[in-house]
Amino acid sequence: MPSMRLIGDRRILFGSACVEAVAAVLVLLYGHLSLLAVAVLYWIDLLFLTLRTTVQQLLSQPEPDRQSTLFQRPFRLLAHKRGSIAVTDRLPGIHLRNIPVVWGAVFILVFSASTTAYVAAVDIPRELWRSPATLLLLGGGLVAAATKSWLVLRAYVASEGHEITSASAVVPRKRVLIFAVYGGLLWLVSRWTLTTLSGEGLEITRAGMTVSASVLIVSRLAYGWYAARARPEGWQSDSTSDRNDETISQGWSDSEPEKNVPVPSQSSIPDGEPRETMAPVRSSILAAGVVNAMTTGGVVDNRFGHWRQLTIRVGIAGLIVLALYALLDGAIVVSASLAAIFFGLVGSLSTISAVHLLLALGGVEYEFYESKVVAYDRYLGRPQWSASYDGVRDVSVERGLFGSPLWLDAGTVFFDRTYNSKDGDSAQEPRSSIAFVPDPERAGELLSSHS
Repeated sequence: MPSMRLIGDRRILFGSACVEAVAAVLVLLYGHLSLLAVAVLYWIDLLFLTLRTTVQQLLSQPEPDRQSTLFQRPFRLLAHKRGSIAVTDRLPGIHLRNIPVVWGAVFILVFSASTTAYVAAVDIPRELWRSPATLLLLGGGLVAAATKSWLVLRAYVASEGHEITSASAVVPRKRVLIFAVYGGLLWLVSRWTLTTLSGEGLEITRAGMTVSASVLIVSRLAYGWYAARARPEGWQSDSTSDRNDETISQGWSDSEPEKNVPVPSQSSIPDGEPRETMAPVRSSILAAGVVNAMTTGGVVDNRFGHWRQLTIRVGIAGLIVLALYALLDGAIVVSASLAAIFFGLVGSLSTISAVHLLLALGGVEYEFYESKVVAYDRYLGRPQWSASYDGVRDVSVERGLFGSPLWLDAGTVFFDRTYNSKDGDSAQEPRSSIAFVPDPERAGELLSSHS
């Protein structure tokens, strides 16, 4: 088994020190509100940790093909994406294949931001926000937390952790859980501060909160030092022990890669220039996103989601029915609220689905060579799949709801495939369609003429 080294780095300690230095200054400036100010600062730190984790997941080794999960289904067409997109020269390329993995972190981020914002607006004393130190709390906290996350991310890349760690392994489980319930924790800190202030007076509250915040700062700094320690080459942890949370968040792994996991076949491009090239119509892709969202799938691969997903759509449709009933009954405010929720949910589902299809098909060109058709992604710079003409069967052209949503000027060519060792593609791969091309009849002729 190849040895794997933990990415201990002084940059991690320096990043932790940046955040804790801001926290120490806040303790001096905020007095009896010091613990509450530090709690707000640590939410900012966890926010950037979640963002950093999302980036690390996108940079890490692509996930192997597995059975769809709750977060993979809305992005199922990305499961076979090959290649990566380089966003900056300082970081490796982003794997579109890993996008389904990050949706759990995105959901937690939205939930935490919503609940924490409510507590900050309703329960936190306004004295905290009116303090002259608020600029340091928000501005300094953002800079320190961003610096810390960037340094840890750079250490992760420098250690080549992204090359040996799968995206699903980069999950700081304990801290993400804390981030998810942080609104409740912030509420408890606020209640504790106000209760102590009303019961014990200003001086005792100041002393108690200052000591509590100082202990918390020292504990976090000690943890940062522990996480930054380098381990010797070839170090391996006990496989039965619970791994360090910081270790998980930085993508450190002590296990072998999974064996017997199907890996996407490598499609090849024939020599010479293609006879013809076609690209999907972008307006059809966007329209397909709306149809895909409302039908739980079916577009491109004719694979629909579980019936439970359809019940969610029925429930959303029921909101507009209730809105109309409330309007007829004279409850204008209730009707407007239900209608706003309805359009918000439909818009969100449609946007997510449209982004999904744009990522899957937006950069694809179908190149028809003498022996095979190749789907080449211009953005990723790699062929995504190929099909030899002698392995194509039952070619059909469809215009309409799923062949070209909303009957736009495009269509889809569907076909069955048999295994062909020449291109390495398997009939199991859900790539048996040439989607949303402006001349589907011609594409069908090119396939049929060789089959």
